[in-house]
Amino acid sequence: MASLLSWLFSSVKDSPSDASSILCSQILKDADQYPVAAALGDLLLNSGNSWPPKATHAESWPSALKPYHTVYQRVAPFLPVHESSLDDAENRLLIDKTRALVVALLEEEVYIPDVCETLEECSSDSEMMHMSGWLGFYSCLASLRHAYRWAVLPVVREAQNEISLQLPRELDIPWPYIQRRLGITSPGGSMSSNSYYNLNARREIVYRITTGMSEEHNRTELWNSLLFVEVEDKALPVYRHIAKAAQSFEIDDFRAFKHFYENMNDFNLVPSLWLPYCQGFQGWTLEGINGVSGGQNILIRTLDSFLGIRPWPTDEEEALHLPLAQRNWLNCLRELDIRALAQEKGNEEVIEQLNHMVSQLRLWRMGHMRRMQRYQIYRPERNKMTAGKSLVKDDSVLDDNAMVNHLRQMLSVRLQETK
Repeated sequence: MASLLSWLFSSVKDSPSDASSILCSQILKDADQYPVAAALGDLLLNSGNSWPPKATHAESWPSALKPYHTVYQRVAPFLPVHESSLDDAENRLLIDKTRALVVALLEEEVYIPDVCETLEECSSDSEMMHMSGWLGFYSCLASLRHAYRWAVLPVVREAQNEISLQLPRELDIPWPYIQRRLGITSPGGSMSSNSYYNLNARREIVYRITTGMSEEHNRTELWNSLLFVEVEDKALPVYRHIAKAAQSFEIDDFRAFKHFYENMNDFNLVPSLWLPYCQGFQGWTLEGINGVSGGQNILIRTLDSFLGIRPWPTDEEEALHLPLAQRNWLNCLRELDIRALAQEKGNEEVIEQLNHMVSQLRLWRMGHMRRMQRYQIYRPERNKMTAGKSLVKDDSVLDDNAMVNHLRQMLSVRLQETK
């Protein structure tokens, strides 16, 4: 039996889009055969009948919602600055000025009674706005909420120090509709909204945060999303094989992680630009809620769930950022517990292969952490922060050895719990 992770590390040729469409059709056809296949089919159905998810934007929305797209595009050029001020008072004026602009544009363009009526209709009639449209609207509204929350990029400590914030009613009133439709609880964006749903059919960013900046800024922002989205291109066959393995223990060869190492380079992701112009905007840090984390990547969580690598995130933690269909897919794999099933059946070949996959995944994670160290740079205008874990209260995030040792300890604990 060939190893899962050896395939993931192997050389890959991109699958043509028609092959992906055929695979999606096959997965949807298999969906009524067994529970894991049904969860995978539901994941596709709730992702615009596609994987990676297919979002559509303003052109597919009812007219009452289209002004949100217009507002973001008008706000975007005012977000980034080439040089951050170190003067808190000056930054407060800039933050207030940008937020006032957002409020003025929302009041000018958005008519809330029509928005509410439209969202009520869309919630009860799926033909009014297909799921792909909901995904795009989620991306737009989340981007506007993050734009209002930070108001200037790079993120500055004057905004970081805020522990609560009243958002404009035009951004708050529609948000519960999105939360209910997708099954999330976070007040901010997620990897799904900021990456998966924020690309058009040509894989261009729709709601950009480096408008008017250099080509290096634009390229870094684009690859901040593409790294995750294009990995999911290669992961779809993995998911189908995993679903079939749930039924028959048959694990074939598949590939994907090598994409990270091939494209996570200084040309695509400029280290000096990634943290100030991409990572900061992904954060949230209001009322104890964290922001976007690479750990929200579905491939990583799928492999953890399939291989039984614990501890799992809590239901409340996952519900913040992962849409319900994504959580259902992960929980179905967790409930299956294929390693326990292999032990129960006494299938030594499967047990050996699964244990080998766990070891390879652990090695990949250690390598990924070392690759990420060069992106942890000092920025004088901001407090230390990671997008996924909010403000950092000590210096450990800047200590390379501490970061690696923490990861090694965490993985060792998780591996012990899988034995």
